[in-house]
Amino acid sequence: MAAKKKEPKHNPWYPSRGECGEWEIEAETQESSQETQAPEALGPLQNTFSEIMFPKTPKRQSDLLNFFNVKKVKTDTENDHRNEDHYEALEPMEPNFESLERLVIEEQPSCSQKEKIDNLILPDCWNKKQAFLFTEQYKWLEIKEGKLGCKYCSTVRHLGVTAEKHIHVSKEWSAYLITPNGSNKITRQASLRKKIREHDVSKAHSKIQNLLKESANDSISNIIHRLNNKNIDATVRVFKTVYSLIKRNRPLSDIERAIELQEKNGIDIGNCLRTRYSATRIAEHIAKEIKMKIFKNIVEENAKICIIIDEISTISKKSTLVIYLQCAVQAAPAPVMLFVALKELVSTTTECIFNTLLSTLDNYGFNNEYLKANLVAFCSDGANKILGRKSGVATKLLENFPKIIFWPCLNHRLQLSLDDSISEIKQVNYFKIFLDKMYSIYHQSNKTQTELETVAKELETEIIQIGQVLGPRWAACSLRVATAVWHAYPTLYMHFSHSSSYSGLAKRLANINFLQDLALMIDILEELSLLSAALHLQSRSTNIQKAQKLIKCTIRALERLKTSIGKHESQVEDLMKSDKYKDIPFGKHNTFNALPRNMLLENIIQHMNLRLFSDRSDEATFHYLDLLEPSTWPFEELTSPWRTGEKNVHHLNEILKHEIDLNDFRDFVDNNIEANNVPIPVTIQKAKKIVSTIAISTAEIERGFRLMNIICTRVRNSLTVNHVSDLVTINLLGKELADWDATPFVKSWLNCNHRLATDTRVRQKSSRTFCKNPLAPWNLQ
Repeated sequence: MAAKKKEPKHNPWYPSRGECGEWEIEAETQESSQETQAPEALGPLQNTFSEIMFPKTPKRQSDLLNFFNVKKVKTDTENDHRNEDHYEALEPMEPNFESLERLVIEEQPSCSQKEKIDNLILPDCWNKKQAFLFTEQYKWLEIKEGKLGCKYCSTVRHLGVTAEKHIHVSKEWSAYLITPNGSNKITRQASLRKKIREHDVSKAHSKIQNLLKESANDSISNIIHRLNNKNIDATVRVFKTVYSLIKRNRPLSDIERAIELQEKNGIDIGNCLRTRYSATRIAEHIAKEIKMKIFKNIVEENAKICIIIDEISTISKKSTLVIYLQCAVQAAPAPVMLFVALKELVSTTTECIFNTLLSTLDNYGFNNEYLKANLVAFCSDGANKILGRKSGVATKLLENFPKIIFWPCLNHRLQLSLDDSISEIKQVNYFKIFLDKMYSIYHQSNKTQTELETVAKELETEIIQIGQVLGPRWAACSLRVATAVWHAYPTLYMHFSHSSSYSGLAKRLANINFLQDLALMIDILEELSLLSAALHLQSRSTNIQKAQKLIKCTIRALERLKTSIGKHESQVEDLMKSDKYKDIPFGKHNTFNALPRNMLLENIIQHMNLRLFSDRSDEATFHYLDLLEPSTWPFEELTSPWRTGEKNVHHLNEILKHEIDLNDFRDFVDNNIEANNVPIPVTIQKAKKIVSTIAISTAEIERGFRLMNIICTRVRNSLTVNHVSDLVTINLLGKELADWDATPFVKSWLNCNHRLATDTRVRQKSSRTFCKNPLAPWNLQ
């Protein structure tokens, strides 16, 4: 008696041995009995037609068709025939090519899917038939580079508020990293079946499928935001708390106390995003979103820009590049100065600075094509690696972006010109040495700073500022520091003379040459500070032409100082005879020689002349810019139309990268000749605005330096350069807290797969314990 053959289970996952000797996955195929009996009922003629159109195939080909689930599609005509008398089917009938056409159309999607599988790299334990079956059975399954993934999970990478504890989107499935495990083919196939099954029934995958169903008529981000609206308020409060701390220049570690206070006041602040680490990530996100929004608008507007850079050293003595942009935008009547970034320099070579500058600008959308079309000027301080004539950053920029205007920063280099001139005439700046010594003594401990504060309170404030962002060299060229030493001169001598450790400083103050040099330096610095203040106070309205006039005025003042004695120099003799200075035994020391007065002034004047347009190309550029300044026109020789000016307009267009309409220029000339009080033509207005975009000083950058002095405190010495850059960005570019809307920033935060403040997937922070009972004094009877 033959053993009863075991029927296979009707399960799509039940494995069976195929004719190829491999384990396969059998699909459930259900065919109607009417479909199998239809050819026989239609008679021999229809059978003949079927044999012609669908000839019998060998077993292997038949099994292949069954595997691909090929079915003959019944048309409405066939259904009508089935309802009629079967004898009518014996009549001769034409082949129904419409039915055949529908069959081909029905089979086409399967064929296209098969072609896709033919072009894929499959897992080593699968064949093409298995891959086709699994991708048909599970529409979310995709194969890339021999690995499996879920196209639904790759679309929705986070669940938002629908996330629960221990439920998250699989990174492996969303990134197409699923591979089989096992040492043989059967085991590897089983591991893939198990992984597919587990992912298909997982809660996270089910939630994503529900989100996709809801997003049929809406975007995924809007669906998530709609689900998050109920719980987003707590995160908005956290963002506002972080924003407020940054605006007030408070350490981000204060967020824990701030949240504790809000909870004490009954405000729901959530149970997540409470640490300084979360606050740092939030600050990074806010700064990034602010920059991208502002710079995107500038790029879309094709605004003309001027690059301003400077180099500073942080507390950790790292060289850092400071990048600013000044641009002319339609929404603002005057040019706008924008902070771009702080970038740590790997080295201080010209090549490194140049590459860091271009890569940073490119990250924010200012690529080479945009710079070639819209970069009109470059401004920086006087460092040789930046201003070098042969290989400086300015020279490299001129090579890559011709016809840009280069203007050396005045506010930085005017003060440093005093120290540079002293070095060039091979003299010693004893005042700088004096400040170096004071800095090394009083900046090292709180005790010595307290002693200095009792001696000269005004001077103490200046000494403490030295060494954070600026250095002693800058302080030696500061009028404020020099004036502070001048006023506290007798008090400082009395303090240093009473201590044997400071006897060298006392001898230096008792030298007549030191006092005379200090008076001369104050007189020179006053003239330079007048120019610097004029440029700073009028920096938003001062263009290159006005700056040129101010420099010439300062040069004339210094030339007059060569032939006459300055205000502070004339007071030296009287001060030495006064009661205030009577305790100082003034004398001359051979080791402390006085500065050569006339030589020093002559060298400073030469430095000032270098700030003017001196080259022929520079003078030609300055001449073209005068076309927009009627005060420089030769009205005695001017007639309308002004042919000479019109010939130079096209050169001005190339410099400003802006087209000035010739008719507008003629109207502009006629209105100034006839003194008509009419509005300036549009293209002329825009050209004048572009000229004012050219930065003549880095006065605005000084705000950033002062802000960095506040941020880079001793209690925040763990801040990196990128963290400082983010904090400066929010302070300088961010709106005031009352006008700032945190909701868009929170939504973009969620799109980056970050957590809400109400997220429950966080450990509860343990309550603080005290060694002593703080309530003990209150329990006293």
